[in-house]
Amino acid sequence: MLQAQGLNYPAIIVRDMEDSIRFYQRLGLQPLYVEPNRDDPDSIVALLSAGGGDSFVMLVGPQKPNSVRIADAQPGVGSMQYLSFHVTLDAMNSMWDEMSRSGVQGSEQIKRGYERLVFLEDPNGVLITLVAWGVEPPEGMPKGLILQVAAMLRERAGAMFIEDEHVTSAIKEIETASRGAQAT
Repeated sequence: MLQAQGLNYPAIIVRDMEDSIRFYQRLGLQPLYVEPNRDDPDSIVALLSAGGGDSFVMLVGPQKPNSVRIADAQPGVGSMQYLSFHVTLDAMNSMWDEMSRSGVQGSEQIKRGYERLVFLEDPNGVLITLVAWGVEPPEGMPKGLILQVAAMLRERAGAMFIEDEHVTSAIKEIETASRGAQAT
């Protein structure tokens, strides 16, 4: 049986990205990265750390306030676009047979940057996303820290999106810094 490793993030459709980021910052959430939305070229996504190193909220909204179609579409501004659960890459790679035996239908695995995604709908029509990272982080290394460093590396490289190679390099940088701190 597939075992979710935890809630990955809710994706919330917003009308104004800057106002929304400021609001969530006042609640103690910290922006990790902002990048183009791979599903809608007129919008952007922002991933915010909700604390604990592995709790996130994703905001989906326009590049310019009130100017993108996704904010006006169903389900609409202020609604949750989907609910995302984290699973291991091994579990995701072996889940197709189990899903078909249990009658669960879903999309094929989609490679999207550093994530691997499978989309499903629950019996009530709620869109569910199962997410695995293409590069599994070492146990105990906070994903929020990895994404922060990966975003910095992506920006330095002039890339639009965080990819597997940014995550791999970020993990190496964090491990190197950790070893250096332990040696002093």
